[in-house]
Amino acid sequence: MRQVRDGTSVLVLGAPGSGRSHLARRVVDSVPELRVLSVRSATSVPGLIVSTVHDPEQGSAPGTVRRVPPGTTGVDDLAGTAGSTVVLADDAHLLDAEHLQMLCELATDGRVVLVATADATAGAGTTHGAAAARLTSLWLDGRAGRVDLVGLSETEGHELVLSVAGSRPLDLALRHTILVAAGGSPATIRELTLEALRDDRATSNRDLLGLHGPGLLPPRTVERARHRLDTLSEHERESLVLLARLDGLDPERAMHYVGDATLRRLLRHGSVTPAGAGTTALRATPVDAEAVLADGHTWSASGPYARALRSMVDLDTAGLVLTPFECLLLSDAWLGAADGPTGPTPAVAPDQVSRIATVAARKSTAMLQPYRALAHAMLALDTHPTGAAAVEASRALAALGSTRAAHEVLGRVPPGTSDEALELVSLWRAELDDWEGTRSDSSADLTEPGTPDDPPSGPVATVERLRGAVHALRAMRWRESLDLATGLVDDDRAGLVVRLRACGLAGMAAAFLGHGAQLESITTTGRRLHDALARQVGSASAQQVVDEGTAFFSGSAAAHLACSLGWVEMPARLDALMRRAVAARDVAHTSTLSALAGYLALADGDDVTAELELGAAIDRAPRPTTHETHAWLVSVRATALARLGRAVEAERLCAELEAPGATVSAWSAYLVESVRHLAAPTTSLPAVAPSPLGVEAAALQPTIALFAAAEAAASHDGRVSRQDLVDAATAARQQTDIGSLQAVADYVIAASTADAGSLADLTRTFEGLGMRHLADACEEQALRLLDPDSPHALSAWRDRANRAESEPAEEPLTAREREVAVLAGRGLSNRDIAARLFLSVRTVESHLYLARRKLGAASRRDLADRLGDDA
Repeated sequence: MRQVRDGTSVLVLGAPGSGRSHLARRVVDSVPELRVLSVRSATSVPGLIVSTVHDPEQGSAPGTVRRVPPGTTGVDDLAGTAGSTVVLADDAHLLDAEHLQMLCELATDGRVVLVATADATAGAGTTHGAAAARLTSLWLDGRAGRVDLVGLSETEGHELVLSVAGSRPLDLALRHTILVAAGGSPATIRELTLEALRDDRATSNRDLLGLHGPGLLPPRTVERARHRLDTLSEHERESLVLLARLDGLDPERAMHYVGDATLRRLLRHGSVTPAGAGTTALRATPVDAEAVLADGHTWSASGPYARALRSMVDLDTAGLVLTPFECLLLSDAWLGAADGPTGPTPAVAPDQVSRIATVAARKSTAMLQPYRALAHAMLALDTHPTGAAAVEASRALAALGSTRAAHEVLGRVPPGTSDEALELVSLWRAELDDWEGTRSDSSADLTEPGTPDDPPSGPVATVERLRGAVHALRAMRWRESLDLATGLVDDDRAGLVVRLRACGLAGMAAAFLGHGAQLESITTTGRRLHDALARQVGSASAQQVVDEGTAFFSGSAAAHLACSLGWVEMPARLDALMRRAVAARDVAHTSTLSALAGYLALADGDDVTAELELGAAIDRAPRPTTHETHAWLVSVRATALARLGRAVEAERLCAELEAPGATVSAWSAYLVESVRHLAAPTTSLPAVAPSPLGVEAAALQPTIALFAAAEAAASHDGRVSRQDLVDAATAARQQTDIGSLQAVADYVIAASTADAGSLADLTRTFEGLGMRHLADACEEQALRLLDPDSPHALSAWRDRANRAESEPAEEPLTAREREVAVLAGRGLSNRDIAARLFLSVRTVESHLYLARRKLGAASRRDLADRLGDDA
């Protein structure tokens, strides 16, 4: 209402029946001092119906009603002195396009104050959806305020975040965090995005929960939330905080905890909404809940919180599975009670306390809260010791840097522990040893009775087989790792967790061997094992199901990316996994997903996004971690830095991986050498490059050899003979059944033999596969080799021009991109430009690619023409 008085238009968006018309009418009734006109679409005949709602110059009586026919603007009927006329357009999405455009232009020019309502549920591809989008553009341009009676969709939310952020990128996890925290509120999304863009947030404090934790919300966001919550009772406010702590409950259980009337009230209020499309789970808006907590909220002794605690114990006793958040809430209550678990929940049994506290510890670890995890794990161990509780205590201690204590606490595994539990303890002990870079003999404590010289058997033997597959993978012995891992996958005597992890190892080995059919079969088996794990466990392993599932699906995605399978569908898959991880506050999982998003951006030539995502992945990586995992994260980030011309930073990251005392595997060493060769092409080739090892090595390392050969072919590296590249690509191609890798081999052969026609054809192949960097390399080489008047060249130029027209306008060239483009336009080769500017050839290619994309240049000659006098 204040906005209308100030001359600002207002959009009211909502579903049919949401009260949008009533709200708009209240807005115009609040400004009796202004002239108010109402417009609507004519029904019997085409046109626009204009009527006077009230006019101060004519008293309170309504004025005349007239029709504005099509083809006439009706501007004279609507416009008056700036800010003095309010136009009410109820159901504005029903207006014809001509008159809707007229209203938007009048509002943009400030000649009228528009109060419009529109259907927020209209489909994007419909006429009504297009009209609603046109109205929404007023808000995006800052020409109108906005009132949403339903929250923004996820797609709209992402668009708003990107619009507010502008040229300053935010990583994928942080964008999802903003959307989850805001609950679809446009104003809150805008404020949280601006808060995230602060230098101290965006660079030095990338943790997910820091954005909207207690006391860290922007003041305006807190005030708006407080005003919105003024009408809620204390019981409803406590229920809101409770549902926020128990994120993702099904409606029946939420109703059981807070009551039917309270839940309905919170749903109508908009503080509780469906968790997402395709689910019935409910989510309380985190910003609203945090605003209640900021006011010093405390749990009441007889409110919904106390009732929920007792109900959870009853549900667990009855055999129903509690969610990890329910376990966390219960265990937090027990830790905070002066008289222990029996204080808030008198009927709880010791074994229940241990099971539930163990899940709480695992959940806290996933949230990167090791002190909290340790408290829950020790509560479990002190109440009723189990192998799972000892593992969680050990994990927390290791994360806190106390590896000695982490080993010692495993000694509290009680006698008589089941083989399945012993297997999980052995699995964790092996991980702990690998983190330290050692092979501990302490696993002998968990073997069956026998002499010290007896070979390990039972659970320990199973874990040792898995560990053998891990070490073979790190040594880049793909076939050995694949055989060991698939043997475990098929062993029904092994536990489901071990078999699922073996699936992940087997998939990665198959990817590097170029075995696409086997990779897909392994992925299918992994899904089946994860489903079996989810069916067999109860609340004691609920978080473990999530952890193991996320680890497997992330590993499967990494394997597919490594061999260039499914790149087109991968962004949507990563987005869905990231949304789930952020909603569950599993910060540790977002590290791997951010790394995969960065790897995908790197393959697409978006080095800036790649560096951003990998920086976020490293910042959020759980501690401690294996050297290989850390090496992969660091090397991908260093690759992005090298491509961006920041070779000194890339080298510093590589040097950290080779610090004294670090355990460097063959895989880690290969990653470091690859980055250094990219940053400084004069250095020696990585150990698995196709030359000088030749055909035999390429056949053993087909995936890596093909991409190394493609790198050499694209950079015109004179140290590698063209025939060696052809022979290596041919040998590797014979070992793989993956179409994308076969296309890479075809590219290496075509580039090495100067087959311009094949290069031009491969451009479209790589574009279809989502491999933009190779598509551009093919196009660049083809256009250089082809006769300008040949059919292939004309087709390639036509495709480039069509892409330039269809792609949105890019931002201006950076100083380095312009410098590289000018030299290229003057006829210098990439190698000459690299020598002159002290850059790598690959960095020059990256700058040249971005410059040509931004300018829409089809060739170097076209680039020179578009640069004009600069060239």
